[in-house]
Amino acid sequence: MSTTDSMRAANKQRLDSMRTANALKRDSLASAREQAAEAKRLEREEKLLQQKTGRKKKLLPLTQEMSVGYRLCSDGWGVFVNRGFIKTEDVDQPHTNFLWIELAEKKHPKESKTLNENFAIISPNEIKPIAYKYGKINNFYQFKIGYGNIKPITGKIDKKNVQIHWVYGAGLSLGLLKPYYLDMFVPEGSGYVRTYDRYTEENKESFLDLNNQGTIIGGSYFYRGISEVKLQPGLALRSGFYFDYAPTRKSFFGVEIGATAEIYTKKIPIMVNAPNSAMFFNIYADIRYGKRWE
Repeated sequence: MSTTDSMRAANKQRLDSMRTANALKRDSLASAREQAAEAKRLEREEKLLQQKTGRKKKLLPLTQEMSVGYRLCSDGWGVFVNRGFIKTEDVDQPHTNFLWIELAEKKHPKESKTLNENFAIISPNEIKPIAYKYGKINNFYQFKIGYGNIKPITGKIDKKNVQIHWVYGAGLSLGLLKPYYLDMFVPEGSGYVRTYDRYTEENKESFLDLNNQGTIIGGSYFYRGISEVKLQPGLALRSGFYFDYAPTRKSFFGVEIGATAEIYTKKIPIMVNAPNSAMFFNIYADIRYGKRWE
């Protein structure tokens, strides 16, 4: 073989090698692209799977609630606790049954505070008097326990949602009559002595200062008369509109506006110089805070 033929064969061999190498390189790049595409596909599938499996589980319905609040009435005040049972089985007519406990005070419309300012001036060394309510003979408190229903008018239980409800209920009211004591002068011998006393027919002239002799000095502190409390049973009814706002799914603020009626077996003697009654009617507004759970 001539030298020229040898060179041609060598060049052909190198060219074939280069073509083979380029083909392998192209195959390698294609394989890399395929692998990259497959990896992206697998990554997408993994994300979709995570989204499916990572979704929140279906929330269980809220079935319980409890709240505490303060109630201001046209004839007094009260503090209360509500324990509710949310009924959502009937989608068309969901409602909440509740038990309530309340401690309240009833005030007579004729009672008003008076302060004997002259006594401190005339007798600066004596114990200073506190304000009193002229003609009052008993404080009247009530312990109420009852059962009621809350029916939604609009809205639903949800985060940052306002519901409007109709509320009604009935229960027992245990009236607590605590004698009202005055700080006063009472006759003793040829003079007067300072003492704390409740109203009786015997001390009527001093308790009401009927002779205008300045026998009433002032009122007394709450603890006087506690041991003499008398019970008076009765019934309590209420109805109103309740506005419920939920800042979170399981907490809520509420405002209720309505009217109540209380009926006792006999007249409640709160004042001695004004008519008393066995029936009380008032309007009220309350505010409450509570929690709900499954």
